[in-house]
Amino acid sequence: MKSVLFASLTVAASMAAASASALVTINVGPGALQPDENLLFNNNPTPGLIIEGITNQTDTLVSIAGGETLVGGGGQARLDTADGKISTGFTFQGLANQLVGFDLSNAGLAFTSTEFRLFGGTATQATLTFVDTDGQVFQQTLAIPANGFFSALATDNQLIDYFSIAANGTIGDIRQIRLGGVTDVGGPGTSVPEPATWAMMILGFGGMGALMRRRRAVLA
Repeated sequence: MKSVLFASLTVAASMAAASASALVTINVGPGALQPDENLLFNNNPTPGLIIEGITNQTDTLVSIAGGETLVGGGGQARLDTADGKISTGFTFQGLANQLVGFDLSNAGLAFTSTEFRLFGGTATQATLTFVDTDGQVFQQTLAIPANGFFSALATDNQLIDYFSIAANGTIGDIRQIRLGGVTDVGGPGTSVPEPATWAMMILGFGGMGALMRRRRAVLA
């Protein structure tokens, strides 16, 4: 039901096979999206393997996980580590060898777009993995541009559940992180019933009502 559309230059064939209706691309460069909200660390999160940032408009908490102690700085929402390089791989949501994973802290929320900048380090390629609210995985490896900017967009009322970043080397930090279109999806696994399901529900409620009216008539 919900599949992710990235903004980009090339499409991975394996992703196209994942869903016939899903088009997965990637945007490289600043200003392509500029989602509504900046992710800030003004809440002064305690450094750790998991820290939380907060968006500047809807106060949405974002959980960020890593394989080493992460440090969040204010200002440009810079995600860093104690030694100044993000380098330790870990398993995030079943995905191995990730450097950083982003997920909204409230499992009942999802979002439609994101933008971030990979700054410094030795990595020349980044592998971005996005998972939609139906559990479909979209993954693509791209060269890190000189400006370090990447963005992703979900269209046609689709929603992004979480995403992670891997690389072929170290990343100095991740900064200027933005999110857009934070949406209440009613909790994990919630979906809108299909028309046939609605019909069955209506028939069921109608049958229950008829039985209750008959019972009242007998009692009378």
